[in-house]
Amino acid sequence: MESAFQSGIASASLQVVLEKIANFAVRETSLILGVDDELRRLQRTLQRIRAILDNVENNHLSLINDSSNEAWKMWLVDLEKLSYCADDLLDEISLDISRVHADNSDDANNSNLVRSNLLSSFKLSVPHEICKIRKELEHISTEMDSLFLSKLSAVGSYKMHTPLNNNFCATSSLVDEEFVVGREKDKEDIIQMLLMTESNRGNVSVIPLVGMGGIGKTTLAQVVYNDDRILKNFEYRIWISVSINFDLIRISKSVVESLTGKKCKLSDLDPIQSKLQNLLFGRKFLLVLDDYWTEKYGDWDALCSPLRVGRQGSKVIVTTRSTIVSSILGTIPAYSVQSLNDEVCWELVKQRAFSSKDEREKMNLEEIGRKIATKCKGLPLAAKSLGGILRFRSDEEGWNAVLNSKMWELPQDQSEIFSALILSYHFLPTRLRKCFAYCSIFPPNHEFEMEELVLLWVGEGFIQPRGEMRLEDIGNDFFSELIWRSFFQFSHVNLHNQSIYKMHELIHCMAQLISANTCFRLEEDIQHWPPAFNNARHLSLSHESVQSVGPKAFTWFRQLRTLIMSTNDTSVSQVPYELFLKLQFLRVLNLSHMGIDELPSSIDRLKHLRYLNLSENHIQKLPEPTSNLLALQTLKLKSCFEFFELPTNMKNLTNLRHLDLDVKHQLNYMPSGFGNLVNLQTLSAFIVGRARGCGIIELKNMRFLRGSLCITNLENVLRPMEAKEANLFKKPYLKKLQLEWNCLGDKIDEQEVLAGLQPHENLKELSISGYNGVMFPSWISNPVYKLTNIHLHSCLSCSILPSLGQLPLLKFLCIEDMAGLVHVDHHFCGFGSIKGFPSLESLIFQDMPNMTTWRGLNGDDLPCLRELTMSNCSRLTSLPSLHNLNFLHNLNIGSCPRLQALPEEGLPESLQLLIIVDSAIIKERCRADVGEDWHKINRIPKIEIDYVEIPIVVHGV
Repeated sequence: MESAFQSGIASASLQVVLEKIANFAVRETSLILGVDDELRRLQRTLQRIRAILDNVENNHLSLINDSSNEAWKMWLVDLEKLSYCADDLLDEISLDISRVHADNSDDANNSNLVRSNLLSSFKLSVPHEICKIRKELEHISTEMDSLFLSKLSAVGSYKMHTPLNNNFCATSSLVDEEFVVGREKDKEDIIQMLLMTESNRGNVSVIPLVGMGGIGKTTLAQVVYNDDRILKNFEYRIWISVSINFDLIRISKSVVESLTGKKCKLSDLDPIQSKLQNLLFGRKFLLVLDDYWTEKYGDWDALCSPLRVGRQGSKVIVTTRSTIVSSILGTIPAYSVQSLNDEVCWELVKQRAFSSKDEREKMNLEEIGRKIATKCKGLPLAAKSLGGILRFRSDEEGWNAVLNSKMWELPQDQSEIFSALILSYHFLPTRLRKCFAYCSIFPPNHEFEMEELVLLWVGEGFIQPRGEMRLEDIGNDFFSELIWRSFFQFSHVNLHNQSIYKMHELIHCMAQLISANTCFRLEEDIQHWPPAFNNARHLSLSHESVQSVGPKAFTWFRQLRTLIMSTNDTSVSQVPYELFLKLQFLRVLNLSHMGIDELPSSIDRLKHLRYLNLSENHIQKLPEPTSNLLALQTLKLKSCFEFFELPTNMKNLTNLRHLDLDVKHQLNYMPSGFGNLVNLQTLSAFIVGRARGCGIIELKNMRFLRGSLCITNLENVLRPMEAKEANLFKKPYLKKLQLEWNCLGDKIDEQEVLAGLQPHENLKELSISGYNGVMFPSWISNPVYKLTNIHLHSCLSCSILPSLGQLPLLKFLCIEDMAGLVHVDHHFCGFGSIKGFPSLESLIFQDMPNMTTWRGLNGDDLPCLRELTMSNCSRLTSLPSLHNLNFLHNLNIGSCPRLQALPEEGLPESLQLLIIVDSAIIKERCRADVGEDWHKINRIPKIEIDYVEIPIVVHGV
């Protein structure tokens, strides 16, 4: 089994190299004598080995428990090592080509000059190094091929002892319900779905049961299938074990045989399905298709074609690990089978572990057993497997050995769980295997955020170009596929509104088993790392004090591609100069939250580096050699509050795709020529400077910018025309834009600047701060905009609000600290076919010192408003009529001391919460029973005045 896992990951490593070779520009490699020919030979060798590995994985050829298994393991280790070496060499060639083109950018059309510079910059040994790797691979290929062919001739079939054939996973409908626990609610839910008749979904409904391997889908289907209510309500019940090799004729024949109780002698599909259609016509049936894997629409269409003649109310239950499958065949949303709690897992462990033990033994072992049950992480198959292992261990020592063992260290011939998990891995496409295995460097229960993990995958080179698609979008698809195949599970949404996912601990164990040769996560004493780590490529290091990690410790890890360090010691201060000299093959380096205040200049030795995370450090600037990292794609400097300077030659980093830094006004400007970074997608902040090459016009050609962008120091825009030349209206992927002025400038100039900063209509969120113009440009209220959130802050000279009511999708609006605004009138709600804020849910007026009145609301304005806040409006004397706001839920009035009364017409019946703070006149008028406005509010369920809740009983009848 371990060989099957490892052959899969070795095959994936070869695939990465093959894709890189395929993506090499023939024109460029052909300029270098001998390189192109050697690459093509290497490509053919890799393809031949891939074919062997795929056959081994698919057929497994009885390698388990065979003396040749050790030879296979050695070959697979060597193959992966050579794959990495080939990848490193290809990367060096690619980087050298890029460097030559960058140095000769002015002479790009002079092929002779480029050829000359390529030849002079390349080592003469490059073709020889490719040849050397190819010959080593060919030697392994010959040996593997020899063993493969000898076994093939010995057994005469590709299918000997394969663990992936149908018999391996066959199931029946029989179940002993006495041993099924923890699924009572699931059983009832599914039975109710089965008994429900859905007139609008055709005669036959399909209910997918989805969950990871070993979660108990089959068991749940069995207990439902055998329930008395199902027996009474369905004329026919059929149970079919589909398993991994989808065979339409076999499945159709099995259904016929189940219905007739006789062997079906037909052999062609058409007569079989015709007979099946006749048997089911007008009958109400329940069909269970257990362990369904195929993701081909055609397979499902062909299978279900004869089923549609069943009587209304017929049902099909499909158990599957794949959300992709459920979306293909489900007529109703899939039923997600969840993990069990620890108590239920303990019950399942006891069923097998204690079946032959006396009561005294049980009492002595229960405490240990309960701890072992937590290792199952809610997976019933794991509980049963562990119970079976414990059954043959009668003392505390034996049980403690199981408790302290990793799941993959337990005897695999006694554990059913890895037999189940290997199927999930077997069906995982090659393109996803390294991405999955890479996750083993993170600890169990790690919280995965898709965007961050995808950036790591891209940095490692696991994701290769596909047409015009962004690498990040391909990576997002990869992550989604792993979710759909139950390798990740949704956990929660974090404070930044990002979805967080976790990996079940046993899936994580499988990742560790697969990647055992190259991925390591270390927490133990650094001085005792074994020599086996010479093959390590990906390392996550967690240690109490990283001060003890001297450069010598990394002698073992010269081939490292990933180094992720975490520590409780945030006083590291400096990174040793020698460290980067030793780790020259790094692609990913994460030194976040380490207390670092300085990086050594040796960082430019990391010429392969794609991803650098220095967030949450005391670092003040990057060393100038950082600008030599031409391969760098991602640079993170979040929460580096002392950071004040980017490298002068930042413009050289033309492969940079993501620059993530904070806007805390530490930086005074962006370095000259920043506009060269035309591949930037993430640019959280752009600080406008006055010097040549530092102005806002540097944004002109950054057409791939997406997500959130803050443009600050806009007072430094010297000519209003430059704002338009920044081409914000040509950046369709930007979703959030913050425009900031930090000191007052000329009012007319600022109006022209803001007019020129018109964004693309796809923008969702807009924030304008410190703007000194008297009025806003017309684009801000143009109905073509898809804006959902607007925040106008400290626009001190503005005396007229734009007609924001014309924005059809606007949901949140905050207007804050606008001293020039005195009156709000009907102009605010807008004119034309769209007006009155048709989608607005939350409206805030805050810190408005001179606002006195708000008038001009019509009865059909603000139809969706749920929350209205008027805060620190010291001169406000009246509110507009709010009684037609039929969805208003919360009304907050704070520090409005001159507000004379609540609206004459009263407040809407929908209001659930009224808060009044530091508003003396209104407070007096809202006194319980005696205040003049009491009758307007006494129906509101919750009222707070000056932080004191008015008791509900006072509200009156």
